[in-house]
Amino acid sequence: MDQIFERLERLVKAWVNSGTSTSAPRGRGPSSKSYGDPDLDAAMAELDDYLDTSKTETERREAEEQRAQAQRERKFREEQSRRYGTQADGEQTTVVVEQAYRYLGLKPYAPFSEVKAAYKKLLFTYHPDRNSSSPEALKKATETSTRINAAFQIVEAYEESRKGR
Repeated sequence: MDQIFERLERLVKAWVNSGTSTSAPRGRGPSSKSYGDPDLDAAMAELDDYLDTSKTETERREAEEQRAQAQRERKFREEQSRRYGTQADGEQTTVVVEQAYRYLGLKPYAPFSEVKAAYKKLLFTYHPDRNSSSPEALKKATETSTRINAAFQIVEAYEESRKGR
C-alpha cells in the first residue's frame, strides 16, 4: 500500500511542478519547496504529513493545528485588506492607521519608540504561550495576539511609508 502512496505523491508533485524547472524533493519528509500559492503549499504539507509514517498521531494533530492557525491568520489579513482597502484620497488609510494606534493603546501618530514598547508589552501579556491554561484562553490569546500583530504591522508600514517621502 505504501508503494501506491509513494507513486501518488510523486505523480502529484510532478504534476504540480510541470511548469517549473526544479523538481520536487523525493522521499517522505516534509518538503520545504514553496509553490507560490499558500493554499497549495498547505495542501502539499498536509499530503507530506499524511504520507510520513514516522510521525505520531500527536505530531500530526499539532501540524494540523498549526496549519489551521496559519489559515485563520491568512483569512484575517485578507479580511483586513478587503475591509480597509486604500482609496485615492487616503482618508480610509488614515482611519485604519489611527485605529491601529488606538488598538495598541496609544494616541494616533505617537512616536514609533512608544509603539514598539506598547506592542512588546501587549504581546507579552496576551501571548498564547503565556495563556495556555485552557483551550478557550489559548484561543482568545491567539486571536488577541493576531490582532496586536496586525495593528503593529499597519503602524510599522505607515512609518516606513512616511520615511520614504
